[in-house]
Amino acid sequence: MTSRVGVLFLLLINIFACRQLESPDDFVARVGDSYLLSSDIEASLSDLAIGIDTVRIRSQIISQWINTELLYQEALRRNLSDNEDIKLRLEESARAVLIEGIISEYHSQADQEIMPNDIAKYYEQNQEHLRFFEPFVYVRHLSSPVKDSVETVMELMNQNLITDSVFATLIERFSTSPTERFMLMENYFQENRLFLDQPELADLLKNTQAGSPPQLVQIDSLYHVIQVVDRSHPDSIPELPWIEDFIREQLSIRFRKQNYTRSVQSLRVNAEFREEIEIR
Repeated sequence: MTSRVGVLFLLLINIFACRQLESPDDFVARVGDSYLLSSDIEASLSDLAIGIDTVRIRSQIISQWINTELLYQEALRRNLSDNEDIKLRLEESARAVLIEGIISEYHSQADQEIMPNDIAKYYEQNQEHLRFFEPFVYVRHLSSPVKDSVETVMELMNQNLITDSVFATLIERFSTSPTERFMLMENYFQENRLFLDQPELADLLKNTQAGSPPQLVQIDSLYHVIQVVDRSHPDSIPELPWIEDFIREQLSIRFRKQNYTRSVQSLRVNAEFREEIEIR
């Protein structure tokens, strides 16, 4: 029940903004001049994990959207926005959103300043601190509800006819979650963090030797083929491509702090020059 409520809450965050005044053709609910679009619901439901009762979630979304929209429109009808306390809270919320927006722009600007040579320099200077403290693995994994598709992929893998580019094409063609599988192929990952929501796959991963033939397993309605291409051992120094994403995250934290401090300082200097700041 808790997980279902959490899923519903996340979906509603995106959907409550999907209102428009013009009458659309594709809607599933209407309250006055506000509409809940079918396309918005379907887009949100497409991200749900297989096995979740989407019919029930869809019904709950619609019901909750109607209730919320009724409350919102009633508040407008009563002119609650003219209430001094509510007006103050709305202004504070608007300030917070705008401040968050400008900080987000500063962060985005900082992230764009990270260059490949910054990543290479960080790697060279911090290799000893980047040693693995746990196994990292490079995994090929594809899942599909069609057994024949997975068996075809596995046969190609057994014949050593699979390269990364070929496997990427097979993922795009057959996998139930191409985005997730592409991400998995692009880097080495901490072994104990893979397949946390699929214990059968996690156990299979831990019991599979690097370079061994691919494994085929059925879990619920999906067929999975998984192969451990490589596994690094603790205390080894990773190659740069393995941890490039991690280094980028570390540099992002540093660059964001520096850019934020620099930007705020610039705002303050300019404001003081215009005599817009006064401290008594």
